[in-house]
Amino acid sequence: PNAAGVSEVASGVGVGSADGLTVDVVFALPDRYCVERVTLPRGATMADALAAVAGREPFAALDLARMPVGIYGEVVERGKVLDDGDRVELYRPLQVDPREARRRRAGVRRR
Repeated sequence: PNAAGVSEVASGVGVGSADGLTVDVVFALPDRYCVERVTLPRGATMADALAAVAGREPFAALDLARMPVGIYGEVVERGKVLDDGDRVELYRPLQVDPREARRRRAGVRRR
């Protein structure tokens, strides 16, 4: 990781070309995030991007088949065709329901 806690591994060759596209696959942890840049053929899907990073750390330790995935914060299906420059995001399960977290914070403030 760099000074900002970011692990970046570039495996693609620049930005997409006439016969390919480049996407960033991103996974965030509480203290850092990892970005893997991959080059895929035009017409590649979310599933293709996940397969491209499946054997690489930290993605190898994740259950990519079950994790919710999205592009720029919008959850998408694995059959979604990718565009050049997309940010493929892997979403971790919530540790605490956001409503419950707000209730807990509100309860602490009232005391």
